Amino acid sequence: MAKKDKAKTSKHIKCEIRYDSNPLAVYRPGDTVNGNVELTLGKNKKFRGVCLRINGFASTYWDAKVKNGSTNNKKRKTSFKGREDYFNTISYLVGSDVGNPLEVVAGSYSYPFSCVIPTNAPASMEGKCGHIRYLVQLTLERPWKHDIVYLAPFTVRGESDLNLLSGTLSLPSKAEIVTSFYFGLSDPLVVTATTPRSGYAPGEAIELVIHVNNQSSVDVKTIMIKLQRVVTFVSQVPWTEHFVENTVLEERNTGKIGRRHNARFEENILIGGGVPTNDSLCRIIFTKYEIEIVVHPVRSRKRPTIRLPIVLGTVGLASSNVYPDLVIQKQREAFAEYAPSAPPATTSDQMENSPPAYYELQQNVAGTSQVYSISSNMTLDEAAEDESEKGSEPYTPRDY
Repeated sequence: MAKKDKAKTSKHIKCEIRYDSNPLAVYRPGDTVNGNVELTLGKNKKFRGVCLRINGFASTYWDAKVKNGSTNNKKRKTSFKGREDYFNTISYLVGSDVGNPLEVVAGSYSYPFSCVIPTNAPASMEGKCGHIRYLVQLTLERPWKHDIVYLAPFTVRGESDLNLLSGTLSLPSKAEIVTSFYFGLSDPLVVTATTPRSGYAPGEAIELVIHVNNQSSVDVKTIMIKLQRVVTFVSQVPWTEHFVENTVLEERNTGKIGRRHNARFEENILIGGGVPTNDSLCRIIFTKYEIEIVVHPVRSRKRPTIRLPIVLGTVGLASSNVYPDLVIQKQREAFAEYAPSAPPATTSDQMENSPPAYYELQQNVAGTSQVYSISSNMTLDEAAEDESEKGSEPYTPRDY
């Protein structure tokens, strides 16, 4: 059913936008969107035109304070915007955009519509400073008064086969950082993080191993591990600017590592459904994933950080099905307590074999972290961490 704008509706008009054989309105690139607009008028109405628009687009927007010229330090508020269209079909069911008003008699009217989604269309997504949306919009145009608008969004599910890049995504990933304290006078703290590969699909687990060689005289309170989505929004006006939004999908904390101690931590982080990695289909919104590892030493402002890039696809690597017995057991433990709810009834095959939403997995999966060779149990001061989660946008594409 169409989503109505309360400020632009009429009690004498009823409009429903239905998708044929696809009540969930979830499509893939290359699919054809078919449906009907059911318009009912309770009495005769005048319109210049009845316009049906089907479009897909990306939009970015945010406000920021920038310097007002180079001669002073004053700042002014500036709005940054960007837009990219993927397809836009417009047809007038009644009248036109320049004609005289026409009177449409009371009654019920049905208008079929059809549109092909481009094969290179990016996946639907919503962010703090932008979105990628696909809409069917019916507008009852009245130049002497505000238009009446009805919207029915549909979701485009991205397709990404990791096997097309298996040569790089199947290789092990490694990052290391070496830190010293007291102006370089202490022995080093060396932290190394590895994963067996960098490409993953929903339902798989990231096997992260962290080695800590703390030869310094400073204790490490904890190491914070985050799986996060990193979305970069790009503006086009008034000039090119970037805004980066980080969303933490999963967070873990290790135990303490004392001075002159070594430790080994193993974390199995389950991957849920989400927007696939997109760094080429859209020119103003880029979606990437990474594992961020932040070391928190005691009584030091230093925060050594490691980042391991992760590529999220919809079709996993063929080689990822070959696991040692230990890894298979970890996967079984991760899914042991997960019991997905039954999906809504549908006659469409668009949602077959769709992975569960990320939040469902994380709420139902048992903890999968393991720690080896933990350092001495020393009493350390706990530092408070303040992490705030921003609210979501009113319209969110369906999880898949």
